[in-house]
Amino acid sequence: MAELADLAARLALLEDERAVLRTLYAYGHAIDYGDEAGWIDCFTEDGVFDVRARLPHQPNRLIQGRDELRAFIAGHTRAPDLWHKHLLVEPFVEIEGDSATCVSYLLVVMEHEDEPVLRVFGRYRDRLVRCPDGRWRFRERVAEVESMRRGLSPFVDGRPAPT
Repeated sequence: MAELADLAARLALLEDERAVLRTLYAYGHAIDYGDEAGWIDCFTEDGVFDVRARLPHQPNRLIQGRDELRAFIAGHTRAPDLWHKHLLVEPFVEIEGDSATCVSYLLVVMEHEDEPVLRVFGRYRDRLVRCPDGRWRFRERVAEVESMRRGLSPFVDGRPAPT
């Protein structure tokens, strides 16, 4: 019986890790292709997206709650107006009950003058929680921008306001 209980616990942990990864991946797909509702749904109602830049020419942002998240994503570029990919590399997930942390590398690749360029690199530091519907969502996503290429068109607040 102890072996079955151990197996069930290990399986539950793997399923939780997989569900956390699903949220991390959904974030990138949603932001790159304009799925505003899907992107917002990656966060809790009081979720925080905190962009921290290392260098003075890089933007800092603190976005808190669904209304601010909604305004942020509405102004973000997306395909086909601007082609970019938010990539997540080497996620290291830790689960403890209904809370999780994850540290991963971030890369943003975009098209510029018909060529792919690396725009940003850094890391994400995430805190996620299992919500009442069973989904894992960001309570806090910190994007530590370690380097950003200058001279490229903005993608944050780069989308024209709706007319």
